[in-house]
Amino acid sequence: MNSKSPSFIINIKKQIIRILPVVFISIALALGGAAATVFIARLTNNPIWKLAKDPAQVIGFEPYIGLLSNWGALLWVSAGVICLFASLAMKNQHASFRAYRFLFASGILSFLLAVDDIFLLHDEVLPRLLDMPEFFFYLIYVIIFGSYLLYFRRDISKYDYLLFMAAFMLLLVSRGFFLPRVLRGYMTTNDMLKYFGIVFWLAFFYRAAMQEVTRLINKREG
Repeated sequence: MNSKSPSFIINIKKQIIRILPVVFISIALALGGAAATVFIARLTNNPIWKLAKDPAQVIGFEPYIGLLSNWGALLWVSAGVICLFASLAMKNQHASFRAYRFLFASGILSFLLAVDDIFLLHDEVLPRLLDMPEFFFYLIYVIIFGSYLLYFRRDISKYDYLLFMAAFMLLLVSRGFFLPRVLRGYMTTNDMLKYFGIVFWLAFFYRAAMQEVTRLINKREG
């Protein structure tokens, strides 16, 4: 045991040095999240525990309420994680900069959509906070998506773009555009279409990221 102790201590020291930047980033993220929670609690005159606990516990409703919406937000986050992980792997290996830029931007956009979906930013928070109509924020999204499509149209066409087109059309129709009148009377139509759109969004970026990572692995092995 004693003969192994120096080696064990050396390994611990090496690991501490290796993970030190990650530890600092993790602490910063943890403190930032806690500080934001306290700040928003005071700003909205709510006790901190209401912002720290799960909504179902705070409100007292069943945990499956909002199931599809929550699941959709998780899929947004999944798409963001996949894109960012693939893009950072490509950057570390000095792979195609254009593909890296496309996946990185797509990951950020997916996370933006997830945060908006979870916290109802364009529906509730921003219109009340800035005293502006909801239509204004829809216009911002039109500009963001329009710029994204215009800038990355060639990148999208490199992959299974039919999946992306399906996602885009479903998300567009879920906002009321081109929605048949016969379906407008059903309360769940928009939410279901939006969920289907998110599923296809995830499918497209999963396949795009997998294609780039596979190409990267084959290049290294070759």
